[in-house]
Amino acid sequence: MSKLVYIASPFRKIQDKEFAVLLAEKACDEVARMGFYPVSPVLLWASRISENNSEERAKNLEASSELLKACAFIYVAKSKHSLNSVGIKAELDLARELNIKELKISKEF
Repeated sequence: MSKLVYIASPFRKIQDKEFAVLLAEKACDEVARMGFYPVSPVLLWASRISENNSEERAKNLEASSELLKACAFIYVAKSKHSLNSVGIKAELDLARELNIKELKISKEF
């Protein structure tokens, strides 16, 4: 079984993009400490994500979906910014469709 864990962390809702990256890094660190291999679209593409360019955003979302398909688990970074996130909801919905289990960690960042 794959030990890849897709890290679903907020980006669009956070004004301070450096904080968004830090949140994704902390989630990756926590998952890695549990012996898994985290993959984060925020960390992969944060420097290239333009929320103002709908075509670019659509490409990033499609690439993120492909990344999720390669993972055995999805982990949602626990943050107030994750609540009601449209992007994270879509990632969780796709994970459920693909029978990808949600990895639960009680720690909030």
